[in-house]
Amino acid sequence: MIKKILNRVIWILVFITTMGLVVWANIERSNSHCTDIEVKLKETNYPALTSKEAIKTDILESMPALIGQSVKNIELDELEYHVSKNSRLSDVKAYLNLNGIINIKTIPRKAVLRIFDKKSNNIYLGEGPIIMNSSIDHTQRILVASGYISHLNNDERKRVLNKQMELPKIYSDLYQLATLIHEDEFLDALIDQIYVTKNQNYNLTPKVGVRKIHFGRAENMKEKLMNLKAFYINGKDKVDWQKYKSINIKYRNQIVCSKK
Repeated sequence: MIKKILNRVIWILVFITTMGLVVWANIERSNSHCTDIEVKLKETNYPALTSKEAIKTDILESMPALIGQSVKNIELDELEYHVSKNSRLSDVKAYLNLNGIINIKTIPRKAVLRIFDKKSNNIYLGEGPIIMNSSIDHTQRILVASGYISHLNNDERKRVLNKQMELPKIYSDLYQLATLIHEDEFLDALIDQIYVTKNQNYNLTPKVGVRKIHFGRAENMKEKLMNLKAFYINGKDKVDWQKYKSINIKYRNQIVCSKK
């Protein structure tokens, strides 16, 4: 009986002590100030279009009074929202530790396609699809699309990112084509560039074989790519690539080679 009472008293004391420490920690935390910002960028198997340093610099430029500010006045939700507006990032989380350091945990968004529009401005399309602004300091060597691609000004890009405007169809079509190419290891290694002609037909530039592949319009894309893959694999020992300048796969179930 006495043993049970002692055990109960001990558990009560442990509970009271724990609660006291929690209260003390909260009081100390509310009286502390932000001492620094630490960005944790998750490592991935693809290169990032930003860096921890760039993210921290952007925060301090937008919120210069953040370091030294009382932690009780810091709105972590507002900070998360600000960082998440960076289209090169996804899944942003912000939290404070007991030392007054703000921790930002986030994941770099994967770029699928780099686009040079008809005004020679360039952006990336990331998984989603989502528009990712290009970076002077960070680039990715990935599939490129260029040619007669409609230009999006800064205001239109913001409206697309804020879901106030739909991504133009040509961008969605290019994203779908790039995704299909990346999903196939053989095609991903084969195709280097996509060019959009004035009449909105696509030409593909392969790394080996002919100089140009006439893909046609953005329709039956998967079927065309599978036919192209089969042609390359089955014809690797039968076709003298030096004799041909282009392959035409724009018509269903038909591949036409043009000689030089």
